[in-house]
Amino acid sequence: MKITSIECFPIRLKGHPYVGGHTLSRGREDVGRYVQHDHYRAIYLKEAQTFMVKMTTDDGLVGWGETQAGAVPEVLPILVKELIEPRLIGADPFDREKLRDLLYDQMRERGHESGFYVDAVSACDIALWDLVGRATNQPIHKLLGGTRRERLPCYVSGVPADSVEEQIEAIEGWLERGFTRFKISLGFGVAADLDHVERLRNAFGDRIEILIDAHWAYELSDAIRVARGFERQGVSFIECPLIPEDPHLSSQLVRSIDLRVALGEEFRTRYAFKERLRQRSMDLAQPDFGRLGITEGWRVIQLCHAFSTPVAPHLGSGLGLYIAAGLQIAAATPDLYLIEYQPTQYEASRDLFPDLPTPVDGYCLIPSGPGLGLAPIEDQVRSFTIG
Repeated sequence: MKITSIECFPIRLKGHPYVGGHTLSRGREDVGRYVQHDHYRAIYLKEAQTFMVKMTTDDGLVGWGETQAGAVPEVLPILVKELIEPRLIGADPFDREKLRDLLYDQMRERGHESGFYVDAVSACDIALWDLVGRATNQPIHKLLGGTRRERLPCYVSGVPADSVEEQIEAIEGWLERGFTRFKISLGFGVAADLDHVERLRNAFGDRIEILIDAHWAYELSDAIRVARGFERQGVSFIECPLIPEDPHLSSQLVRSIDLRVALGEEFRTRYAFKERLRQRSMDLAQPDFGRLGITEGWRVIQLCHAFSTPVAPHLGSGLGLYIAAGLQIAAATPDLYLIEYQPTQYEASRDLFPDLPTPVDGYCLIPSGPGLGLAPIEDQVRSFTIG
């Protein structure tokens, strides 16, 4: 079996904003197609966007892959066509790990150990695994060693709202549907964040589990203060409280508090995780498999297992293939804590991926077919493709 073609699909879907767990009302200023959040450094999406690849072999098999393209997905087809496709055309998808490493190696010494290039590699890596799964009629979690669980415990991410009262109302709706774990996007200052959580606790008591995403907003001293307050309020973890570049800083925080510190969505190699695991910079790892791909993502899972660090895979602004890759790896992960459920992204995926299983009663469901377990409606993919 040999790869004969790779097609690229940078995609944009109107009407599906992604603003870091908030509504567009949190936008401070427009940055072209994007919006600057009023408290966070990162730009966010006014409309859903992503990048997919379709890989075809000489015997007619098709594999799909997707990366989380949080900005300018139009960049990625150039990287695939100029740097990745020449390596993969004529290659055997069963050599997937070797091929991923070959692609990574050809640019790593030029500083491309992260960013757009690695994202493009990861999309193609996922498509390679999808092809192998379809060729063997096995889901990817079987290729990774087997299913450790039939359902994946999840948390509802963000709960976008324009006020705490509106958020409480939304959480009530989720409770009625059997969901009890919620990640709340904060990072607005120690007093504001503690007040927000207190109001949620007053409304729900112990009926809900609260997780906090701090969006890299804190300095160390304030991170310690707010985390100690969260401990008293029964919060389960604080995600990304400090700048991502300094593992030593995060290690100081981990040593100073009892609350679990979660990190990892922004990293694209096992080397970034290795350094933070070695320095004990995290209590909970959050690999994003749309950014890592399946080959490197599974290496991260094994590394976390060696360091006895539980895993809560990150699922951000991608669509159905990206979600499915995360679900497949999570199903085989030995130390799974929770997986992220982004209702906005499931909703944005519906027109393209009608077979994406809807989470039920606090659990995500694993697509049941071979490879990733699902494929998009190709006509829909083409209709949303830009450029």
